Amino acid sequence: MKEMQKIKKRNEVKTEETWNLSDLFKDFKHWSNEFNNLPNEESLEKLVEDKYKSKLSSSPELIYECIKFKDDLNHRLENLFVYASLRNTEDVANKESNEAVGKIEIKLSGLMAKFSFLEPELLNIKQLTDWLKKEPLNTYQFRLEELIRKKAHILTEQEENILARISVSLNMFDEIHGKWNNADLKFLPALDSNNKEHLVSNSRYSLNLQSKDRELRRNTFNSYFSEISKWRNTITSNYYGNMLTGSTIAKIRKFSGFLEAELFDDNIPTSLYDGLIKSIKNNIDLLHQSMKLRKKLLKIDAVNPFDRSVSLYESKEEITFSWEEGRDLVLKAITPLGEEYVAVATQGLTIDRWVDRAENEGKRSGAFSWGTYSSRPYMLQSWTGTLSDVYTLAHELGHSMHSYYSNKNQPYHNSGYTIFVAEVASTLNEALLSDYILTHMQDSELAKSVLSENLENFEGTVLRQCLFAAFEREASLIADKEEAFTPDTLEEIYMNLNKFWYGDECNYPEFIRYGWMTIPHFYSAFYVYKYATSYCASLALAENLRKDKNQTREDIFRFLKAGGSKPPLEILKDAGIDFLNSDPVGNAFANYKRNIELAEKTFG
Repeated sequence: MKEMQKIKKRNEVKTEETWNLSDLFKDFKHWSNEFNNLPNEESLEKLVEDKYKSKLSSSPELIYECIKFKDDLNHRLENLFVYASLRNTEDVANKESNEAVGKIEIKLSGLMAKFSFLEPELLNIKQLTDWLKKEPLNTYQFRLEELIRKKAHILTEQEENILARISVSLNMFDEIHGKWNNADLKFLPALDSNNKEHLVSNSRYSLNLQSKDRELRRNTFNSYFSEISKWRNTITSNYYGNMLTGSTIAKIRKFSGFLEAELFDDNIPTSLYDGLIKSIKNNIDLLHQSMKLRKKLLKIDAVNPFDRSVSLYESKEEITFSWEEGRDLVLKAITPLGEEYVAVATQGLTIDRWVDRAENEGKRSGAFSWGTYSSRPYMLQSWTGTLSDVYTLAHELGHSMHSYYSNKNQPYHNSGYTIFVAEVASTLNEALLSDYILTHMQDSELAKSVLSENLENFEGTVLRQCLFAAFEREASLIADKEEAFTPDTLEEIYMNLNKFWYGDECNYPEFIRYGWMTIPHFYSAFYVYKYATSYCASLALAENLRKDKNQTREDIFRFLKAGGSKPPLEILKDAGIDFLNSDPVGNAFANYKRNIELAEKTFG
């Protein structure tokens, strides 16, 4: 039997395949010097009490000084936290980075707790509404207006201080899941139809499920979930702790439940969340139509979960991409966004090493874009050369460019855009990539594969994420009632949702019920629905680009540069996307329907 390819250790990876973190810190020695230069809790507390606490009502200038001082300190802490976290994603088992993450989390929590007086004290200043419209406070106008909007849900200084001090322990559920997912799980290799062994890992799982070899797909699925299922009691308890904590804090803050509390920061009505799930359910017959087509084209008796990722089109040639080929294809695809946008992206992907793309032992699974206000954007993925990898690169580049323009055009306190708008730029890049291939490479093997990819992207980014959103909604209602989770309860919810979503053309092996355990985003509660809303918004922007490139480009750059300077629904409305008074979801389904019909004509 041929020896399997071995995954490299981190120190075996070529430098050019890694990100350049030097604009944060050169190494952990440099990081430690900065960490040691941070104020200790006692000295910070004395400084804050001597200069600011109980004195803010004396002048708007003092308020400005206090907020600016806190922001500057938070920026330093953010740089330390992001560097340690990025180094930890390179190898989640690395002792040095694990210790650094733990140290900075505790330090950040302890120092920021010293400002717990700030919001309650500001809200007791009668002149605040007048002061925030004038210099020097007008630079913080939106931030302070948001504070006033949230007044009913802000606790006393003592209560806010308690929550700030225990915030690290309350956020441990995500870290526990991450360690389990990336370090503890050990999967047996999977055999293909020729009895050849293939590695199964978090990064290789999706790759194997794209194989045309159904036996490999089946065995990969079984290997993966055989291991996952062993942990059902542990992960249920961890998820329950996460949901109950969120629900309890929501009630302490006088919200009706966990969902309302999580949507409140973005000023999103719960009706939008529930309405999105309702819209998906009302149009779910299109997913059933797609599953029927998949069953026909793959010549199988029923669509299993491990059949959903394989391309509908069996290319006559193997479609793989070197890093350079995939990168250059993405850069060509984003040309509708203009020369400046492409030049910045090219610099980031070639010279400035924004991307950590190597696969190595212990590397965090999945992909992301991150960074700080004073750093370049950083992107993590594991490049294996698939078409999916090219789309992932386009996606994460969209995030990075959004951060780049936001940081360049907004002050620190307005630079952080909310998660609700975060996926728009990323999925717009995906839409542009599809448009480029389908337009410039018509009838090619790649174009036919992309047609299949378009269906899979919509099903994965809109429909599957809304299934997750529906699961979270049901789980949160249990937590809001303070009823205990059991593995059976959550597994039954997840299985029933899958059956409703994917319909009668599909098969539902028992392992499906454990799928909810594998979703890391469940520990960032009510995050996943934003993938769907963002994808719908980006499809509308891509369509607008085709109709009026110049005006839409202006709209898009207005969006990219806005950061977090307005409520997210207003930022999207300025870009021509109105979720409350139009139907981006319905338009997205119309696009999905056209793609299904085109696939039936092309492949059927």
